[in-house]
Amino acid sequence: MGNTVQGYGGSQLHCEANQIVIRLPRQVFGEAWVDLRTRLLEAMGQQQVIFSPQRTMTERGEGDEAPRWKSTGFDVLSWVLFLLKVPVEHELVALWQTIPWTTVNQLCAPLYRNAHGGRHAWAPAQMVAILMLMFLYGVAYETRTLAWVKENVVWCWFCGLGLFGPWPNRNALYDFRQRVGPELFEEVLTLAVWACVEAGLVSNLLVSFDLSSVVASGHRWSPYERAVILTKALIRYLELCWIEQRPEEPMPETLRKLAAEVALEVLPHKALKRVKPERVVESVGQWDDQSDAQEPPWQEVVKGTVEAVHLEEKPIEDSLLEVTAEAVRPKLVRVANKLMVRLPHTRGDLDARVGRTTDCTWFCGYLIGFVVDSLCHIITAVVLVAGNAKQFKLFPPAVDAHRQRLGAPKAVAIDSAFDIPDIHTYLDRHHIEGHVTSRDHVTPVDGGYGTDRLEWDEECWILRCPNQTPLKPKGKTWQGKQTYVGTACHECRRYKDCRPNGQGEPKQFTLNPVTHRRWQENRKHCLTEEYKAAQERRFVEEGRFGLAKMNHHGAKAPYRSEDMNLIAALMMAIVMNYRILAQHQQQERSATN
Repeated sequence: MGNTVQGYGGSQLHCEANQIVIRLPRQVFGEAWVDLRTRLLEAMGQQQVIFSPQRTMTERGEGDEAPRWKSTGFDVLSWVLFLLKVPVEHELVALWQTIPWTTVNQLCAPLYRNAHGGRHAWAPAQMVAILMLMFLYGVAYETRTLAWVKENVVWCWFCGLGLFGPWPNRNALYDFRQRVGPELFEEVLTLAVWACVEAGLVSNLLVSFDLSSVVASGHRWSPYERAVILTKALIRYLELCWIEQRPEEPMPETLRKLAAEVALEVLPHKALKRVKPERVVESVGQWDDQSDAQEPPWQEVVKGTVEAVHLEEKPIEDSLLEVTAEAVRPKLVRVANKLMVRLPHTRGDLDARVGRTTDCTWFCGYLIGFVVDSLCHIITAVVLVAGNAKQFKLFPPAVDAHRQRLGAPKAVAIDSAFDIPDIHTYLDRHHIEGHVTSRDHVTPVDGGYGTDRLEWDEECWILRCPNQTPLKPKGKTWQGKQTYVGTACHECRRYKDCRPNGQGEPKQFTLNPVTHRRWQENRKHCLTEEYKAAQERRFVEEGRFGLAKMNHHGAKAPYRSEDMNLIAALMMAIVMNYRILAQHQQQERSATN
């Protein structure tokens, strides 16, 4: 016995104790019946994998040591609904057919040890599929992505899950990311890049590299809060030094005030200029009084960082009780600069750092860099570091990652942030033509001519001033730099422009001859049509960052550590590359048909 519900066209739903029986006569479908029946018979006869992706995504690998994946099988109702409600022309259908899911499982297999016992694991292919949905459509959180997978028929199908479960939870995704780390996602990006190469979407003739800021998912410390934290760290450092000298006596308040003075001096923010050291010391005491029994993670990091710096620094030989504040200040400033780089800048993400994208724009988070092939906008390499890193230092590792995948590109286009000797040396060493925007030289304090107005005579390599008069070297070189002095300044018609505050004495310029010659060569190259064409392509590739920020979590980091946010950056590149590849393959199929 059971309950029965009658529906339109003679349809019925009969619910019994152990089963549900659904009856759908042809009248329910009307004119669509013939097409529907044909599709069902074809799919049943061919056992089409496209309508049961779970079979592909959870298939166990070969060998006795192959991990065992969770495989519940598709129920018939899910299979029919997928057949009816997943449009063949849907973007996710094309994307699913593009990705080598079996290879993803094979890459992860060595990290699992459940071949002979233990619980079955969620297939890595399914975990990657869920993350792809999150980054493809910019879903804010993994928990929300999982909720939408349960609600959206196409999403559920894409992940190889049945409509009635079971479904992975947020802990399964977290454990998967922690288990495989960024290395797996680097491999998946390599698969995507190689697939694009085989499809003719990558030329490796011209690539561009640029960086963009990603704001951290955490509370950014205000300048005053950073001053309090740095002061707290300096006080702890002085306490460690004091204990070594006078373990039985309390540390005097003057040293606490000195720590606050140094912290305010070192932190570069105008909001701190009017803050008094006594107020900062008072705030440190209030924070200590409010601390819970279980310290937050950032306080543990502060203590560990101070202890590490204390071990690195030489001990203070003079007695802290007798030495003057001015004698201790230089050492304390050096310690403060070390601590400022290592201490956390946010509450919630201990790896994020405050940095600058321009001379006046500050942010707290990470810098993400893409190497982009100019043919079809394929991202070939990704780097991510804390926001306070020097931008030019990211270029070599990014291009190295590109070279490992595709070999050295013929040429690279980059902006003026990379017009420095180290980058030119790197390009020359790897025989890569550089289209580097020329960097402006620093203008002298007096407003006169700088080193950018000097020019080398390429025939004899003599340095000439703006009036084409030879300059002569003065003294010895120091750290590669040489001082040059004007030889006819007293009779030069440009003297007042060259040295506005001068009284007739010769103008002096200090520069690195090798670096300056290379800069001059690059400046001349910037006038060529080849350079202009390459930079135009670079401007187009900057759209990758716009898309990433608008659609793929490129504006705000979804995770709270550097390793996990590197995974996020790699996922951005993976989904953007596979989307281009899927669209290309769809166009090819349409042209063939």
